[in-house]
Amino acid sequence: MDAILQQFTDAAAIAGHTLTVQAAMGWMWRGDLDHARTSLRALPADKLRELSAAAAALSALADEIACETTGEAQP
Repeated sequence: MDAILQQFTDAAAIAGHTLTVQAAMGWMWRGDLDHARTSLRALPADKLRELSAAAAALSALADEIACETTGEAQP
C-alpha cells in the first residue's frame, strides 16, 4: 500500500509541475514576465534546469522550422 501511495504522490507532483510550466508559458505568451516569474518560482531547482534545457531545444527547433517555412537562412 505504501508503494502505491508513493506512486500516486510522485504522479501528482509531476502533474503539478506540468501545470506550473504550462501556466508560466501562458504568462510568457501574453508577455507577463512578472506572473511567469511567480509561476516558475514554485518549481524546484532541478525542474527549472530541465525546463531551461527543454526551452532552449524547443526554441532552436522552432527557429529551424520557421526557416524551413519561410525559406530564410537559419540564425
